[in-house]
Amino acid sequence: MTNLYAQALWTASQQEGADAKKLVKNLTEHLKEQGRLKLLPSILADLKRLDARNTKLAASVEVAHEREAPTALKEAVARGIHAEKAHVNVSLIKGWRASGQGMLIDASAKRELIELYRSITTA
Repeated sequence: MTNLYAQALWTASQQEGADAKKLVKNLTEHLKEQGRLKLLPSILADLKRLDARNTKLAASVEVAHEREAPTALKEAVARGIHAEKAHVNVSLIKGWRASGQGMLIDASAKRELIELYRSITTA
């Protein structure tokens, strides 16, 4: 039951013009009326889990340097991953990496160096 409340709260909060304070106030009033105010901590835990899952599934683009961001975003869109902005990940050395919709596209120098190392050590 708490999962249903969390899902409803999440869906309502994602709508345009949603007011988080008003949503929480309405939820607590509803729970008081129904005599279920003790469910509030469990609803919060379910809501945090739902938020973490949706954040994890969201499309993301990582770049080695900020100047590579526009190119990386365009190439990611061309390959079917639509992210709003690129995050800098200095461990990539050069290039970019995008993930989303169950895909990982790695166009980084780090991946190329790892592949080179593997080919040298296994030969």
